[in-house]
Amino acid sequence: MKKRGIWSDFFHFISSSAAVLSGGRGNGEADGADSIATAGAGRITIDGVAAGDPAESIYVRRAGHGAKTIVLIPGNNTSGMVFEPMLDHFRSIAALAEAYTVYTFDYRGSGRSSYNKKISALKDFALDFEKVMSKITDFPNSGVTIVGYSMGFGVAQEMVIANPGRYSDIVSLAGIGTRGVRVGFAAAQAGTDSAGQVWSEGDWVTVTNDTNGVTATGFHQRSWQGENRTYANVEFTWDLIVFQDILQYDIAAFNVKAPAFKSSQNYKNALLDVLTIQYMPESLYYSHKFNVAQADCSHTNADGAIVTIKGDGRLSTIFTGKNVMLVKATADLAAWRGDQVIHDNYTATTKYDLREAGAKVNAVMIGANQGYDHGFPISHPLETIRLIDTFLKGTLCAATAATALEGAAINYYPDSEKIWETNIFTGF
Repeated sequence: MKKRGIWSDFFHFISSSAAVLSGGRGNGEADGADSIATAGAGRITIDGVAAGDPAESIYVRRAGHGAKTIVLIPGNNTSGMVFEPMLDHFRSIAALAEAYTVYTFDYRGSGRSSYNKKISALKDFALDFEKVMSKITDFPNSGVTIVGYSMGFGVAQEMVIANPGRYSDIVSLAGIGTRGVRVGFAAAQAGTDSAGQVWSEGDWVTVTNDTNGVTATGFHQRSWQGENRTYANVEFTWDLIVFQDILQYDIAAFNVKAPAFKSSQNYKNALLDVLTIQYMPESLYYSHKFNVAQADCSHTNADGAIVTIKGDGRLSTIFTGKNVMLVKATADLAAWRGDQVIHDNYTATTKYDLREAGAKVNAVMIGANQGYDHGFPISHPLETIRLIDTFLKGTLCAATAATALEGAAINYYPDSEKIWETNIFTGF
């Protein structure tokens, strides 16, 4: 297969049969909010975010019946289907089903949800979900745990900002952080897009004009989007970056050394889920533009233009009293292991920013070469649940985190740690 630029498919966030893909309806399907509790899945129709916007139909999955509510927010290029491996455990393990009620939603433009209007910010996804929750009978107004995977952590932050009283505990699984994730051009992606914008290696997508920014991001992602979004191309991309540690990807030969996970239904469903996505490239562009911290992120492009992602400061002190856990697989770029999508520095600056916003923040960095990578919630769903469960029970520490992750090597950074976390954003 033709070799592609290392970052040509920079932002990847994931989740059989066609019947399973079309809804993950193990417990049946319902239309209307009131029946989701008994059916386990169904659609909820909500008004558009702004006056005059068309209504959207958002697909909801539910598992468990416990007192503690968890909301799982998927990553980019995924729907709520990405969490089916985790939901299966919440359904089948009695202790989990009795402790937790778990929801996840398909973004508008993914899975079984509609996409009647394109998003204009990650906030749109958040406001959709806020409307969905308001329609679910007896959905809690406080004490909810929100878990954001990859891009989903940006959406989760927007959800906390929109309704801070609803959430008590926040979890990032390989999240994009408080300052977003940058869309930067590799050599293989350089060129001129359909708007006539010229991009050189190392450039950041500009953010002064959203239409041009979305166009540039689509150009950036062209190797596996549009007509190139085939199962084979998604497979190549996900093997290369999302699942490269569990597959022991050989970056020199562009193939996998440990293919066992490729035969699992979780792997196959994750790839199939990508084929339902309609919200790209706008979702990636607005992840690039996302920055709710106080500090700006700036970069000088090859033509001398300075791209500044303004920190809008909306975090303020909104996280005061909230408990946060940040989880990520450490990146070993030289050995091509760990998380090649989210830079470790994003997690370090997020810890700083959220503590400044009033939260108690603990970080778990899983070691590279442990079979954990950007796709770990899919490839290690039970371990991920155990770690969340440990956090929610208030027993999180280095030893308990390692135990939850089946003995994986980790580095644990408690809230009191001040050396590893940083206010200096570097990115790739």
